[in-house]
Amino acid sequence: MTAERVPLRRHKPATPRCPLRFGEPCSLCVPGATGPQDCPTVALVMDDEEWRAELAERNRELRSVARG
Repeated sequence: MTAERVPLRRHKPATPRCPLRFGEPCSLCVPGATGPQDCPTVALVMDDEEWRAELAERNRELRSVARG
């Protein structure tokens, strides 16, 4: 009885999404940022209650349009 070799699948690393641009990948548009987790623009928006609420509303609208 011999064991069959199962080919290993190579996974591509996940592409982080920009939380400020609905559905778009992080383009590292801020020099020195490595993704949304350390982007000063994302931090600025997420720290401001009004901006965060406006972003959430905009994303809800875009999701409903995308669903059709």
